[in-house]
Amino acid sequence: LVLSLLAVASCKQEQVSHEDIVKADLLVIIESLGSPCGEVLKYQSTDELGYTIHCKSGDEYVISVNPQGRVGLENRQ
Repeated sequence: LVLSLLAVASCKQEQVSHEDIVKADLLVIIESLGSPCGEVLKYQSTDELGYTIHCKSGDEYVISVNPQGRVGLENRQ
């Protein structure tokens, strides 16, 4: 009985979308680099390793990774 209840409970867990995961990761990157954002409202991939991000704070950022693997953040405001 307990195992069947656990199976039902695990089926009811809400699935997190790919978009929500990317937004959360981008928010962590922005805030870890010391810039305000509050919440990622939308983002657009600019290339394989780059994103343009629009934040709830009103800021717009570009995140990119250079050939050496270093993450860069540019504020477009």
